[in-house]
Amino acid sequence: MILKNNEEKLSARGLKSQGVMLLVKKSLGMTGDRPRYLRIIVSSEVAVKELSDYFEEKGCKSETDRAGDDYHLIVDLRNFKDVD
Repeated sequence: MILKNNEEKLSARGLKSQGVMLLVKKSLGMTGDRPRYLRIIVSSEVAVKELSDYFEEKGCKSETDRAGDDYHLIVDLRNFKDVD
């Protein structure tokens, strides 16, 4: 994890969708100030879709960029609702 300009970067390259989701939920569950943005780097388009759907359900806007073989999902956490 790298914090930069109120953005937390989470690298989940090579993980399958379930592993990515567990890593993201663990990161969001940590105590302390939540950054405004979360950048999640994944290798799978399927993981991007699942994460996008998850964050949409939680009230967050997100966008996806492609950098080489990686996908960068940038999530605005201002409206995140931590309810399962």
